[in-house]
Amino acid sequence: MLNYCYQILSKMSFDRELFQKELKKCIGYLNQQDAEILRGWVKEKYKDLMVA
Repeated sequence: MLNYCYQILSKMSFDRELFQKELKKCIGYLNQQDAEILRGWVKEKYKDLMVA
């Protein structure tokens, strides 16, 4: 599921609002450990899309 979230978020990176919406959905699908891994990945790779 984590790899699927990586793929979805990579495809949604063209639009900040859509990216945030999909990120929230992905975090809801994942267990706590995988959600933390995903948050770290997003902070590293898409820090410009993160809400301040």
